[in-house]
Amino acid sequence: MESLNQFINSLAPKLSHWRRDFHHYAESGWVEFRTATLVAEELHQLGYSLALGREVVNESSRMGLPDEFTLQREFERARQQGALEQWIAAFEGGFTGIVATLDTGRPGPVMAFRVDMDALDLSEERDVSHRPYRDGFASCNAGMMHACGHDGHTAIGLGLAHTLKQFESGLHGVIKLIFQPAEEGTRGARAMVDAGVVDDVDYFTAVHIGTGVPAGTVVCGSDNFMATTKFDAHFTGTAAHAGAKPEDGHNALLAAAQATLALHAIAPHSEGASRVNVGVMQAGSGRNVVPASALLKVETRGASDVINQYVFDRAQQAIQGAATMYGVGVETRLMGAATASSPSPQWVAWLQSQAAQVAGVNQAIERVEAPAGSEDATLMMARVQQHQGQASYMVFGTQLAAGHHNEKFDFDEQVLAIAVETLARTALNFPWTRGI
Repeated sequence: MESLNQFINSLAPKLSHWRRDFHHYAESGWVEFRTATLVAEELHQLGYSLALGREVVNESSRMGLPDEFTLQREFERARQQGALEQWIAAFEGGFTGIVATLDTGRPGPVMAFRVDMDALDLSEERDVSHRPYRDGFASCNAGMMHACGHDGHTAIGLGLAHTLKQFESGLHGVIKLIFQPAEEGTRGARAMVDAGVVDDVDYFTAVHIGTGVPAGTVVCGSDNFMATTKFDAHFTGTAAHAGAKPEDGHNALLAAAQATLALHAIAPHSEGASRVNVGVMQAGSGRNVVPASALLKVETRGASDVINQYVFDRAQQAIQGAATMYGVGVETRLMGAATASSPSPQWVAWLQSQAAQVAGVNQAIERVEAPAGSEDATLMMARVQQHQGQASYMVFGTQLAAGHHNEKFDFDEQVLAIAVETLARTALNFPWTRGI
């Protein structure tokens, strides 16, 4: 049988093809319909057992879900763009999660790998200096772009599926491959956690590429992700003629403005870093109308769940106080959430030992602190660790054409094979009989 490295080298053209296909047909959170059907078909052809849609996505736990019109529009567009009919019904309505299971039939633990599939709500660069545009695989879906590497993550997941199936005789226990929707905005993991997809997992690894890590470097334990809560605040007042009868109005815009100032004045916490940001304020309907509605899109963060909860609670008080001051109503809606996390030291050490063996890896780093960011894979990590399992979050360095969430984002596709081989080694070389 060919070696692991030889097999993955032969897989490299497919990795690039998958990545570019997903990039071209970018689909944002909860509408990854075409992407999910192609992933499901590939996994099915390999012989994995599949759990799809509502089986792995808890309906009531979904956050930041698009409206029904958008869900249906994107569902129909996915069909027109080549979504596979034999799979698409399972994902209709925004249930675009997949869990693929490979049960070896030999005793051993459950090992899971998680990748995300969603694009960003962003318009891609249309210039010949941008390789995806120049080479014909820039996004064809206006306002949607893979500007964070999730197209590559999905390709890595498929490459790992092929590799582990090819070398299945060297595995024990159970392998689970988790393809998650709606990571952007930390919206999707909670629904999969609440569906129980990691309740039986003993060893868990989430994957990302880039994030400023140099090419040839692998971070085996990205540490100190911040807990976060994303929410919208909808203010409802009373419209009135701004000149003739201003006293009849209740100004939702002023309430939202007052809330914004109060939110950014929340005192820091003595036990660690905290953040609050109002990223969007929308209000009003006309120059001579007292604004009857306003919307704030807000996020809080904290170095721990306790600190994030402190900021969130103070934010709710500030918003309610501003609404009361101006005599308007306010409703807050949860749009996303993630917990703080730290990787499991023993699992990080194992990942590091395997990454160091991969051609193209110059440096395998044990831990690096996340730069005040948040990631909802932390919810999966936390659930695994609560059940006495071990978990980590790996970052594979690569050269970037522009930063994440930028319209010129692109990456060196050599990182795909490096990631597949590293992850495959963590399973194939694992001491299944004794664990770590």
